[in-house]
Amino acid sequence: MNKSIKYLIISILILVVVTISVSYSYFAPHIINNTKDTKVSTGNVDLSIDDESINAVEIPPIYDEDYELLAIHKNFSVITKGSLNTCVNLYINISEISDELKSEYLKYKLIYDDKIIDGNFKDAKSNEKLLIDNNIFMDSQSEKDFDLYIWVSYQENVDQTNLLKGKVKSSIFVEGFDSKNNTCK
Repeated sequence: MNKSIKYLIISILILVVVTISVSYSYFAPHIINNTKDTKVSTGNVDLSIDDESINAVEIPPIYDEDYELLAIHKNFSVITKGSLNTCVNLYINISEISDELKSEYLKYKLIYDDKIIDGNFKDAKSNEKLLIDNNIFMDSQSEKDFDLYIWVSYQENVDQTNLLKGKVKSSIFVEGFDSKNNTCK
């Protein structure tokens, strides 16, 4: 056999082996449902909240228009420490609520940026989370301030004395997920 043909065959075999090796190393980490764990890390979402507890006993009824002056007021901040933009969902995590306060008369108002979110505790249950707002966009490494007001809404033609016996123990709960864009929609 000619020497040049021998070198050509060896070169082709080396090229085939290198191509197969490179192809395998490129595509192997992308296999789904492989028995080996594959971790791809492009950034992280890291959230914290500075003051989350909300506890109230024997809340006196007030007129709705007086909520800023007389309601239970919780000012808190959500801080993103991760490297990714984040979409945030805010909850009131209710550890205990008396039956008397599971009512449309126990109200909340969440205020942040230029948004106002109103709601009530009519469907609230102990040991469950009550969603107060979702898809709140936050840039990475940022902080957003919130004001949460909770009060019993006074109604002149309704006997609300049973509401005075109620109590609620809860906390603010925040969850976040990566925002691929500059929006959460």
